[in-house]
Amino acid sequence: MSTSASQPTADRRRGGRLGYAVIGVVVAICAVGWSVIMANAGRTPGIEQQTISYRVLGDSSVEVRWQVAKPSDRAVRCVVDAVDTDFAVVAQREVVVPAGRAALTRTDLLETTRRATAARVRECRTM
Repeated sequence: MSTSASQPTADRRRGGRLGYAVIGVVVAICAVGWSVIMANAGRTPGIEQQTISYRVLGDSSVEVRWQVAKPSDRAVRCVVDAVDTDFAVVAQREVVVPAGRAALTRTDLLETTRRATAARVRECRTM
């Protein structure tokens, strides 16, 4: 009798493991999907901007070198800014990249309200 009583328990364990495996696969797929969504949140498809370098020139200016790649038939507006140690924006400039150009690399001098610690191209969006 003990043999027949242990067989349903073994079947339950096997079914429970399969259920956990299915749940694990579903959770893993959801995690990958969420990661892809979050990695691309706030981006405009087809437009890639990158800060190449920046150089703090003093208490009132910073130089930032940046680039943008985009579809050549679209004009985009890029925001270049500088921040202080508290990540407060101390300078900001909007740059329009006209249609007809697929890429642009430029260096901008930003006049800051106080000493900057970093500069970047923050975003580029279609107009």
